[in-house]
Amino acid sequence: MALLAPPDHTEEYLNIIALDTVEDEDYLTVLKQLLQQAEQKINADFYRWHNITRLVKTRAWLVEQFVLELWLRCELQHQDLALVAVGGFGRGDLQPYSDVDLLILFEHELPEEAVSLFVQNLWDLGLDVGHAVRTVAETVALAEQNIAVTTNLMESRFLRGNQSLYDRMMALTDDQHMWSGRDFFQAKYAEQQERHRKCGGSAYNLEPNIKEGPGGLRDIQMVTWVAQRHFHVKSMHGLVDVGFLHPDEYIRLQKGMRKLWKIRYALHLLAGRKEDRLLFDHQKQLALVFGYQDDDESLGVEKFMQNYYRNAMHLEQLNMRLLQLFKENILHSDEDQQVTVINEDFSIINGFLEVNDRQVFLDRPAALFELFHHYQQNPNVYGIRANTQRHVSMSLHVIDDDFRCDNTVKEIFLGIFKHKNLVFNQLNLMNALGVLGQFLPVFGRIVGRMQYDLFHMYTVDQHTLFVVRNIRQIFLDNSAHPLAHKVAGQFKRPYVLHLAGFFHDIGKGRGGDHSELGAEEARIFADEFNLPKADGQLLVWLVKHHLVMSVVAQKQDINDPDVIKRFAELVRRQRYLDALYILTIADIEGTDPKLWNSYKDSLLSELYLRTTLHLDTSQQADVLVQGQSEARELIEPSQRPDIERLWQSFPERFFDYATPEQVAAVSLAIVDNQGRDTVCVTDRHDDGFEVMLYGDNHLGLFHQVVEVFSHHNISVVNARIFSGSDGRILDHFHCLGEYDEELLMHIESALLIALKTPVREVRKRDMVATRRERLFIEMPEITFSPGRNKNETRVDVKCSDHDGLLVNLTRIFVSHGIDMQAAKIATFGNRAEDVFWLSVNQQALPDDLQQTIAAEFKSLLSDLSLENHSLNE
Repeated sequence: MALLAPPDHTEEYLNIIALDTVEDEDYLTVLKQLLQQAEQKINADFYRWHNITRLVKTRAWLVEQFVLELWLRCELQHQDLALVAVGGFGRGDLQPYSDVDLLILFEHELPEEAVSLFVQNLWDLGLDVGHAVRTVAETVALAEQNIAVTTNLMESRFLRGNQSLYDRMMALTDDQHMWSGRDFFQAKYAEQQERHRKCGGSAYNLEPNIKEGPGGLRDIQMVTWVAQRHFHVKSMHGLVDVGFLHPDEYIRLQKGMRKLWKIRYALHLLAGRKEDRLLFDHQKQLALVFGYQDDDESLGVEKFMQNYYRNAMHLEQLNMRLLQLFKENILHSDEDQQVTVINEDFSIINGFLEVNDRQVFLDRPAALFELFHHYQQNPNVYGIRANTQRHVSMSLHVIDDDFRCDNTVKEIFLGIFKHKNLVFNQLNLMNALGVLGQFLPVFGRIVGRMQYDLFHMYTVDQHTLFVVRNIRQIFLDNSAHPLAHKVAGQFKRPYVLHLAGFFHDIGKGRGGDHSELGAEEARIFADEFNLPKADGQLLVWLVKHHLVMSVVAQKQDINDPDVIKRFAELVRRQRYLDALYILTIADIEGTDPKLWNSYKDSLLSELYLRTTLHLDTSQQADVLVQGQSEARELIEPSQRPDIERLWQSFPERFFDYATPEQVAAVSLAIVDNQGRDTVCVTDRHDDGFEVMLYGDNHLGLFHQVVEVFSHHNISVVNARIFSGSDGRILDHFHCLGEYDEELLMHIESALLIALKTPVREVRKRDMVATRRERLFIEMPEITFSPGRNKNETRVDVKCSDHDGLLVNLTRIFVSHGIDMQAAKIATFGNRAEDVFWLSVNQQALPDDLQQTIAAEFKSLLSDLSLENHSLNE
């Protein structure tokens, strides 16, 4: 491969003759104008939906003409040099801001001044040039050590100069001299794994890298590189010629590549620079470029990203399949095959399932599901061989209505959920191969569907399968959830939970209440698959109410008996509560692992235990007596008289709220401190801690405490304020953040100072929004309602969450002389939903004060909101 052939209609972009007629004294200015004019025309053609392959090939050809012209202008054609195109320029396809990679080979003396002028002129034209100047020997030595250099040379093209230098370099770097097909494959495979790891390890990242990430352009190029090195073919189509690649796979790879080229082209134009990440900043604009519009069911950007994710998933799966074929043909071709015959249709070859006859899925469609059944049932199977995966993908058309109604197929599919092992693995592979969406079209609708926010980290189908995986992990002995694991151990027929995880979000993306829509799909499934009545009813109920426990735990006061009573009336039965508890944990963790923390764990477990107690009336007892009794057992008998006198001043609801261990810890700390102001860290968690404050209350104390935590990068996620009969307060704070004992000592000292020092001045704190957060700033909502008694007002705040938000909110309260009675802080992705119980002069907030607070709060985020609008203009 040498100079690029002129694509059709190149005269529309550049008059070649014009290059030769440019006068020497102003050639650079004129050449730059010609290049800019050509780029403007080609970019305009992109928006007219011209063929993307033609555009990227034409761009490479255009750039080549200017490179060659400058080579001549710098009088390098008579030097003992070789000009070589590498990288994308070598392949002959260039995006708007792609690097123009060049290698200049020399033998003895290098005309440094002329070469420097040549490179500088390229930059002056506006090209991003990546260049290397080396001897053949230096290049060969570098290629021997660096697989990336070898790969670049494989895609190179000779442009001008001494071709013998180029030919010698290529001969000395072929697979006979270095990087054999086996070594090359192993190195590139390791390189791909590391590349994927750096890009998040999934094609489903919220802001995927369309070049380097899984399912990106590099994955397609990887197949070509290995093919070139091992099979000595010149292009990907050569793999079809040697029978390694199926024509359908070749077509899918080409179509997938063209889709990525289109997106990358538009992305470069929108960003005005080289950009390969589909950042939130550009996703909405790209959706508009490609004609996606909002409707009642979903946003245009969600449709665009779903199309992208589906394409990336297919490319990722093709890449993995072909690399497995490479492994079998390159790494293990000389190994003896250990074959275990399962039956007339399937065998195990070196630990991987293989079909005995490539026609089996066409002759007997049910064998498609039998394949996954054998994989799940056989502990000696590591996976499914690449050729068999290929046959599965080629046979998806046999999954029709007759297939879906086949009782054998239904039994096998249900059996996947009933098995104790590899439930997630089977469903995940079925999804990757397209089987799951073909068998259940309702599932196919959510494949690749994303939600345009910072709360949901995964596409709906990926999240769904992660929830199923998380449910299964709760049943395992090494579960990270001791209480949920104990509950799971008593749960009969866990397959219902697996199905609930599978169906809980299946109604998303259709408009309306996805819980209601999903419940109807679950009901249809239960009927068609003849689930036992009780199991079907539980499945439908779980899907319909899968969000309820999370909402009650995080947004309502679970220490309020009426809240527990209403929740228990919804649940009705212990089995339903057990199932919902397990599903809720799995759902939160499957939405974003960072969402799960010790605070949410404590909320859900507390709600579960209180509801269990309510459902079992035989276990109900006087909470005050029970709480004090359990705490008393944790205290030495000699200290109990002092402790019990202290407890006489504690409010009764404190014993209902705090654990016996917390009651004992703070009581002992207060007595040891002789009743003076006390700060006691009662609990230490991996992700945070809990602390209690005891002392005299004063206006602004809550604000001071929040400032202390914020100063040390600690987040407050829950706060409760208890007033004793002696007028002293007992405050509890659940905090999240990294800490050590030294930091806790600093925090304790600062909190003691806050307890002793009335607030003198409250200042506004600057709030910080990240690049992502600026794109999702929402108009704040603030609502007022009656509090827990006539002397309180409940204030619900919903807004975008930002660093410094809580400090500024409490500053507003303090500036108006408002006392904090309690607070519940909840964060859902980038959204804060906080609840405060407030009073002023021991009375509820009057209407005019409510209006003032609302106005000041809404102006709090105005600067960030205005900044966001300016970014989008």
